[in-house]
Formats: sequence, structure tokens, C-alpha cells
Amino acid sequence: MKNDNIALQAKVFLYHLNNANDENGIRKDESWTLRQVSEEVKTEIERNYSPTVSTKVDPKVMEEFSTSVMLNLKAQPKVKVSSLFMDVLPGAEYIIAFSTDRIRR
Repeated sequence: MKNDNIALQAKVFLYHLNNANDENGIRKDESWTLRQVSEEVKTEIERNYSPTVSTKVDPKVMEEFSTSVMLNLKAQPKVKVSSLFMDVLPGAEYIIAFSTDRIRR
């Protein structure tokens, strides 16, 4: 049951990412970057980039959650990501998606 919950939460995260992609008119030449981050880094990214999509993840299941998100991204070409690899960072509490092309001014 635990794996089903992780897969469901990953799909919910991607649902929000797809919506942000559509609502903000992300062009085909722009891409999203996904990272595992701490709360402080998340706040800094949100201050510097717009739009962002993030979700809090239990550190115990961070690796499984990240893998599930990346596998689902491979299956759907709608959202372009800069890399289908995400570093596993100790102490990360959030997964955040942002476009480095959309710097907040």
C-alpha cells in the first residue's frame, strides 16, 4: 500500500506541474528543472523563479518518490525537463520544479 501512495502522490505532483506548464505558457524551448531541496533552498528558488511547483516529501521515501516522478515524466512528453536525473540530497524535504528560463525580476 505504501508504494501505491507514493505513486499516487507523484501523479498529483505531476498534475500540478502540468497545470503550471499550461497556465504559465511555458514554451517548447523552455524546460523545467527538478530538485530535491531543503526548506531554505525552496524559499530561495521561489523568490528567484516563477512559476514553481513544490511538494513536501517524507525524507524516508524521497528516493522512491523522486524515481516515481521521473518515470512518469518519461511516459508523458507534455512537460519538458532539463534532465531526467535528480540528485539525492541528504536532508531534503521538498521536491521543487522551476524553469531557469523564468527568472523573477
